[in-house]
Amino acid sequence: MMRGRCGWGWVALACLVGACDVEQPVDEAPREEVSRAALAPPEPNHADAVAVSGTSSSVLNPGAAVGPPDGIAATLPMDTTAGLMLDLGEGQEATGMLTVYYRGPREVSSQSTVLFLAVDGSYLYGSTLFVVPRGEGTFEWTVWNGQTIPYRYVLLRGAAEAPILVDAVRGLRNPVCGDGVIDGSEERCDDGNQSSGDGCSSVCWPEAGYTCSGEPSVCADVDECALGTDTCAPEQVCVNTPGGFQCQTPACLPPNLPCGSACVDPSSSSEHCGGCGNACGGGAACQAGACVGTSLLQISATWSRPGDADLYVRTPGDKLIHYNNRGPDAQTEYGELDRDEVTGTGPESVFWANGRIPPVGGYRVCLMAVGFSPQPSPSNPVGYTVRVRRAGRPEVVYTGALTQLPSTWGCDWGDPAVASFGIP
Repeated sequence: MMRGRCGWGWVALACLVGACDVEQPVDEAPREEVSRAALAPPEPNHADAVAVSGTSSSVLNPGAAVGPPDGIAATLPMDTTAGLMLDLGEGQEATGMLTVYYRGPREVSSQSTVLFLAVDGSYLYGSTLFVVPRGEGTFEWTVWNGQTIPYRYVLLRGAAEAPILVDAVRGLRNPVCGDGVIDGSEERCDDGNQSSGDGCSSVCWPEAGYTCSGEPSVCADVDECALGTDTCAPEQVCVNTPGGFQCQTPACLPPNLPCGSACVDPSSSSEHCGGCGNACGGGAACQAGACVGTSLLQISATWSRPGDADLYVRTPGDKLIHYNNRGPDAQTEYGELDRDEVTGTGPESVFWANGRIPPVGGYRVCLMAVGFSPQPSPSNPVGYTVRVRRAGRPEVVYTGALTQLPSTWGCDWGDPAVASFGIP
């Protein structure tokens, strides 16, 4: 249907259709005919109206050129000053080439001018329409457009050789990221801008951690924490962020204690039982903040600064349990040393495991300083604590200080760092 358009530069338009006798620049290079299927846009973008004020009165049935090709054509007279102006429609501006559908039969070749006009009617680009001899039917020619600026109006001029029967025109609307319209496979979202960081990237693809829908696209953050798709460790807290998430270590709140880089429960931690650094050692477990023996006998030693100290226990049968005779076997009367601590502060523990009965009689305990920096001295001693836990009896604690390295290898059983006790 013919509809008038007004409100833009019709004085300039009058010149374009030839009233001012001013020739507009035209791209004269011929273009090869191209198949319609190869240029089909995501959605057909045919003219939806005739710009009446820009169309010459000599054009017959101009409204027939509106819409898709249907076999009914407008007639451009054999007059190079005559013009048919078609409107692609508001919001339907094209940025690609223009396909002109024309009717046959046609016995002669001709060429005419096609002008591309902007939304406000201003001139953008001129090109050439070549029409070749044809039989009956509707044919097409692709007119080159050398601009990327969107055009809304096209002005087709008549040819000098013969009239042109214009059935329809179609602009190729190339995908434009940022126009709020999702175009084919080139785009997966379009939120009306070309900025990244809002869910739809600068190339119109959803950004990681977002889902986008609609035109213009509205993008929403994916809450990986709520969906359970985060990769946080069990002891960490998942915190949702725009486009992602963070795995945070929770604050160490009472009754837990920060011990070094760890957050521990002092009521059950065997390494920090009741307080940081209070390790229970082998043969004991932490219960309600206290080391409770899980064997009938446990002797445990710790020291005040990092280094290598060795715990020795002499059994009633005169068997020696230490780092080089750890047991459990007959040579240790089936007691055993849990570990040899050489860089920390202990504990080292000698114990009789469940099912093992410690021999009856007297026991002696020695703690020997082996490697410390600086070496133990009266001015820089290494403090120690030895704990003896016996089933059914109160824990006994021995404390003291090591002030020198041993003069000979092995314990001097007269050393002050000696504890003595008996069973029963």
